[in-house]
Amino acid sequence: MRWITAIIIAAIALTCTVAANAQKKESAIERNERLANEAGQRAARNTVEPNEIEMIKYRRILNGKPGAKQYVVLLSKGGQPIDYFVADGKCTSSHKRLTPTHRLVDKGPNALVVKAPSEDGTFGSSASYIYCKTADGKYKDWNGNYYVSDVPIELTIKPLVIDLSGRNQQQQ
Repeated sequence: MRWITAIIIAAIALTCTVAANAQKKESAIERNERLANEAGQRAARNTVEPNEIEMIKYRRILNGKPGAKQYVVLLSKGGQPIDYFVADGKCTSSHKRLTPTHRLVDKGPNALVVKAPSEDGTFGSSASYIYCKTADGKYKDWNGNYYVSDVPIELTIKPLVIDLSGRNQQQQ
């Protein structure tokens, strides 16, 4: 009877050992799959493209909100604030074109591609500048450095330009 009990215990122990080894091999495979998955996720996070795409989405949502305002500081070449104002909506770059730069004339065997006028009737490119409509309805354009934020900007230096009407937009 002791032999039978010893054999049964040995068989159970052997079965448990085999099962444990099989489970360890399965865990190693699962572990390798998990590590490979984590490495792939790290590699995806370290690329510029997903971050860039997310920033473009964020900017489009921010600038597309009805009633959106931008707080703008125009800066001298030395970094001195020249002007500070609240823009009604988004400032626009002079390089944005809403129409094609060329057009097709006289379709057929004598077709010709010519330069097309821009929205303001001019041809070609212009110097680089931004233009904005202020919250109080004024037009501003600037060809220098500038800083734009979606929240009020606190300046420690007073801007050089003042509104002679006395209604200039103050810092908030």
